Amino acid sequence: MSILLRSLSLLVGITLAVPAFGDCLTAKETKQGVLLTREVPFYSVFYKPDGPGLTEQRLMERDGSLQPVSAVYVHPLLVEKRVSASGTHELKYANAIALDDLPQKKNWQSATTLFINGKKSVSGTTFIRFDGLGEETIASCSYKVWAINSRLELTELPPIIFEHYYSPELHLVLRSVTLSPSNRPLSEVRFDRFQVGWGN
Repeated sequence: MSILLRSLSLLVGITLAVPAFGDCLTAKETKQGVLLTREVPFYSVFYKPDGPGLTEQRLMERDGSLQPVSAVYVHPLLVEKRVSASGTHELKYANAIALDDLPQKKNWQSATTLFINGKKSVSGTTFIRFDGLGEETIASCSYKVWAINSRLELTELPPIIFEHYYSPELHLVLRSVTLSPSNRPLSEVRFDRFQVGWGN
């Protein structure tokens, strides 16, 4: 079950950041796709807008080797599908995806079902809560963000909780923190640099 939980954490977690040097990222540039890289441990991901969501191509270091992962997000705050060497994990949401007006509505939730390699596994609920407005500064770049609490509760599994700092202008999460069931920060990932378009 710990392997499943780890896979789900990767599936749900959105860990993006902007570079530590150069010009700040613009909304126009993100439409071309953005490659974000963390040097240590190595983690490189290419995000490209796809309608209201994103597609992802990721290369990450794990157990001393580089492993490719691809994913699809129905919204930058909500992952739908993840494909890796361990198989395909999909989350199906019963409710319409309505997250762009979170500051007004404050909360969104949906019954959620996990499918592993096309077979139904477990069900539960996804909760997304708007916690306020803020500003995320990375290097010399500052962006207006929404503070978002994302919680996935599946039957017989510990909840998977993230704190996201989402820029509605860029349509990207600029920082993401993994939280414990008691809301204690466990880990945080920030990227060192970005490049507009595909490439290293």
